[in-house]
Amino acid sequence: MSYRVTTQAFTGPFDLLLQLVSRQKVDIGAISIAEVTDQYLAEVERIEALDLDVASDFLLVAATLLDIKAASLVPDDAPVHADDDDLDDEYAGLDAASLREVLIQRLIAYKQFKGAAAALGSRMEAESRMHPRVAGPDPEFLNLMPDYLKDITLRGLAVICADLDSRRETFLLEAEHVAPKRVPIELTVASVDRFTRVNEHTTFRALLDADSTTEQLVATFLAILELAKRGSITLEQDDLFGEIRIDRVEGAPEYHPGEALEDDYDHAGSSAPDASSR
Repeated sequence: MSYRVTTQAFTGPFDLLLQLVSRQKVDIGAISIAEVTDQYLAEVERIEALDLDVASDFLLVAATLLDIKAASLVPDDAPVHADDDDLDDEYAGLDAASLREVLIQRLIAYKQFKGAAAALGSRMEAESRMHPRVAGPDPEFLNLMPDYLKDITLRGLAVICADLDSRRETFLLEAEHVAPKRVPIELTVASVDRFTRVNEHTTFRALLDADSTTEQLVATFLAILELAKRGSITLEQDDLFGEIRIDRVEGAPEYHPGEALEDDYDHAGSSAPDASSR
């Protein structure tokens, strides 16, 4: 509530006055309800349009303050009679202080629900301005979509589902004990030889790609060592673990698969040459 009151004991928002009184921060006996009401009526006469929400809030807060002030004039030990017509049975027998607490709790709950209702109202108003698309897609765009169920019959769909269900029961053996497929060195030597004849100046990295396996890397390394030993290429490396540069020797003969290799190995990983001999 934005309405403000001015009294000798309090100046500020009206709903804040109720909170301070309920927490016993302000003496209700020092607040003149009549003076507050007169100020509000003067404000109502001044404004052109009356806000019903503000008016209802004022009446609720003023009634609560009036009830608290009336209860403060009654001794706290005076019980409420059960035959009072204005009380529910569940509140019969409560003293004035207890009834005041009940009233304050109801006021707090009222303000909470009112705030939630205002939030829902704002959201409903925002949603009312949104208009979803009620028409389907345009025919020219709809025809562009492939018909995935064109040749699928109910029986065919049942067969596919049965096949997928049977695959779930397939027991797969562990493949860790299976030896990797060996890469023939002579084929790798021939491949590197052809590459260097086309690219006379290249690098070891250029012979590999992102999908190369460890076996392929080893086989390629052995291949360049073999070609270097045959005198087909020269190798240079400036730094340890640096880039290996490969240069084709002019007039070097072409390697043909099946020719005997310099060392007694024919597969990567079977009998690799000693690195110290290179």
